[in-house]
This record gives sequence, structure tokens and C-alpha cells, in this order.
Amino acid sequence: MTERSNSLFALKLWYKPRKAMQGLIEAKRGHGAAMAVSVLFGLAQIWPMAVAEPARQIDLYAVGASAGLSAFFLFGWLLRNFGRWFGGRAQVREVRTAFGLGLLPWLVLFVVLGAAIRMTGDSPEFAGLFWVFFAGLVYGYGVLLLSLSAALRISVWKTFFCLVVTSLVSIFPLTLLLQILAPELLPAQ
Repeated sequence: MTERSNSLFALKLWYKPRKAMQGLIEAKRGHGAAMAVSVLFGLAQIWPMAVAEPARQIDLYAVGASAGLSAFFLFGWLLRNFGRWFGGRAQVREVRTAFGLGLLPWLVLFVVLGAAIRMTGDSPEFAGLFWVFFAGLVYGYGVLLLSLSAALRISVWKTFFCLVVTSLVSIFPLTLLLQILAPELLPAQ
């Protein structure tokens, strides 16, 4: 891809995610970028905890990056397998690419939100912007759905149910595993 087509793809992913993902999959590109987005997404999730505990920052960032990369491979594999239940016919690399790049809006949202919270603290004006965060979550979910739908080659509704099944199957065992292996990472009760 040329420099111009790369920048067009980056823009197209935000307003035509399904078409952009189809083009990317046909060109067999984007897997490395999707992996990088997943690692950065893991880092963004651990960032508040790492800022709160400066003594453990390096360890927490390593955990966040590892979790992002592990989720990239695990969820890509699970989504491809459960996608077959709904008639999907995709290679696992294509699904991982769609999953990783589909997280891009959420990555941007969490980084902007984290920076805003860091700069404003517990400002009451910031609390009134909850609707912006909620709209960003919904928009990001839409991009993720459309990207995965393009990769799995199934309808958006089937992709939605595939995501539900994948989440249910993976969240409970992963939470149990986290409680056993690293209970200090879970919030205090």
C-alpha cells in the first residue's frame, strides 16, 4: 500500500469500518497494526493502576501489554471458532486483524478519558460529560461489530451473538484464573 492509501484506510476505518476491513483483509494487511493496537489497549487499561502505584509501574505495564497481546490471540481464536457456529468462514489471522483494529476507537476513547481524568481530577464539570463517554463506547462497539462482521463474512446480528457467546465463554474462566494467579490485580472488595 502506498502512503496515500494507508492514510485513506486509517480515515475510512472510522466512518466505513466494514468496507475498510474488507479491503484490508483482501490485501492481507494490517495484522501487525492490529497486534500493536491490542498491546496499547492492554496498556491503556492498566494505566490508571500504574499511575496510582509508581513503585510497581514497570510490572503493571508488563502485565497490561501481556494481557493485551494474550487477549488478541485468545479472542481472535475464540471468535473464529464461535463464528463458525453462525456460518462464519474466516481465517484466524483475518479475525485477529478485525478484532485488533476494531479496538482502535476504544483505545483512543480510553486514552483521552484517562488523560482528561488525570488533568481535571474529580471535577464536577467532567462528570457531566458521561454521555460523551457512553456515546464513544457505543460507537466503538459498532466499529468492532462491523469490522468482525466483515472478517467473519456473516451478518452484524450473527456477529453480535458470536461476540456474546465468546464473552460469556471467556470472561468467567479468565476471571477465575486471574483470581488464582494474580489476586493483587483485582480491585479490593
